[in-house]
Amino acid sequence: MGSILKKYVYRYNAVIFVYIFLIIIFLGFSISFPIFRSSKNLTNILIQIVPLAMVSIGQTIVLIGGGVDLTVGSVISLTTVIMANFLGDVPSVTIIRILFVFAIAIVIGIINGFICNETKIAPLIVTLCTSSVIDGAVLAYRMSPGGIVPKELGNFINFKFGIVSVSTLIVVVLYIIFITIMSRSTFGIHVYAMGGNSEFAKMAGINVKRVRIMTYIISACLACVTGIVIAARMGSGLPTVGAPFLIDSLTAVIIGGTGFSGGHGFVLGTLAGAVMISVISNALNMANVSPFYQYIAKGAILLIAMIINSRKK
Repeated sequence: MGSILKKYVYRYNAVIFVYIFLIIIFLGFSISFPIFRSSKNLTNILIQIVPLAMVSIGQTIVLIGGGVDLTVGSVISLTTVIMANFLGDVPSVTIIRILFVFAIAIVIGIINGFICNETKIAPLIVTLCTSSVIDGAVLAYRMSPGGIVPKELGNFINFKFGIVSVSTLIVVVLYIIFITIMSRSTFGIHVYAMGGNSEFAKMAGINVKRVRIMTYIISACLACVTGIVIAARMGSGLPTVGAPFLIDSLTAVIIGGTGFSGGHGFVLGTLAGAVMISVISNALNMANVSPFYQYIAKGAILLIAMIINSRKK
């Protein structure tokens, strides 16, 4: 029993450290700002965590597989605009809108994975170019905020059970699903193998091209889910709303113990990273810190996390 416990502690030591650090930060802010621990603010934090926690799952899977997805923010923006404007203000077409944005997300994921498979271009460059194309298309379609998201969708996503909303429950379900997939399924094993050494993975009989495309499809679809939730909350579309989620998702994933080198990392750690980013942002807002300085803080946190992760590797 002791040896099994030691094995799991060794395997998840990075995740355990992140959660301990998260608890320390939470306690520190609770002491520094009494209003931080109020039920109203805790409810706000739970709401703020949802979008970042969702999109970061897909980013984690892509990074474990040895890639990176810079299109997540663009897909979020595209989703909000389509959800608010496609086929006009007709509540009955909500399902059609949802199916349409998921279809687009799948196509984007396939394109990213296909180009990465068939060329020697780095995933960073591939997804950067794809992101630029998506951003241009979104701005060409609508340059300013507008449109209307059916109230029924907003009421459902924002419905609360005490301090817990439906969107929070969706996040919990998504994490349970993808933690299970990445730790217990054949697909999860293949993603880790591909990220560790794609050539060895091929020799082991793994269809690396298919697995890579699937990681990008999952990432795009989770960014799409994030966009739907954001659109439901705002009640309209915003062509630039997804921009902050690129740096935030990468920061959350790296803090959670997943590195750029591929082959290692945990979805469970990403959840702690997403919560940490949301908690820090909430505390900085309470301290009336300018959003510009918050960008500096997030960039510094990402850089420090990458340095620590690199030295550990």
